[in-house]
Amino acid sequence: MAKNFNQKSDRRQFIKTAAAVSALSNIAIPRVHAQEGERNEIRVALIGSGGRGTGATADALKVESTKLKLVAMADVFEHRISKSYDILKEHFSATPEKIDVPPDQQFVGFDAYRHAMDVLRPGDIAIFASPLAFRPLHLEYAIKRGLHVFMEKPIVADGVSAKKMF
Repeated sequence: MAKNFNQKSDRRQFIKTAAAVSALSNIAIPRVHAQEGERNEIRVALIGSGGRGTGATADALKVESTKLKLVAMADVFEHRISKSYDILKEHFSATPEKIDVPPDQQFVGFDAYRHAMDVLRPGDIAIFASPLAFRPLHLEYAIKRGLHVFMEKPIVADGVSAKKMF
């Protein structure tokens, strides 16, 4: 038969029930992450390897709760990539596995952003620290590739770019 719901519950029963619900809620709800691969690794590409991009990448790679790895770099100027790479390698000398950008994944030129994003899998992250004029073009390609994007602010410089992006 059904229990009599008019019974008063005591404080101990309430605490037991609340503790059980609290414990089960942590088990029942899965965590949501950027799409992680078989090795639980999220790969990152840096588009725009100047000072802001280098700093943003260093900040992203400092996150210890996920396995982030820089795997590609792109810029219009080769000297920016090599300087950024050297800074990041030195900064993460204690954890060198976070910086895995061989020379064949350091792309130079106006189409370098495409090559860097082509290294990534859907669900990986592209960091945009490139000039504002290129952001709509870069974002469009990232969306086609199914990538997550971090953009340095400001995102756009004018209304035309804003309409193009949104």
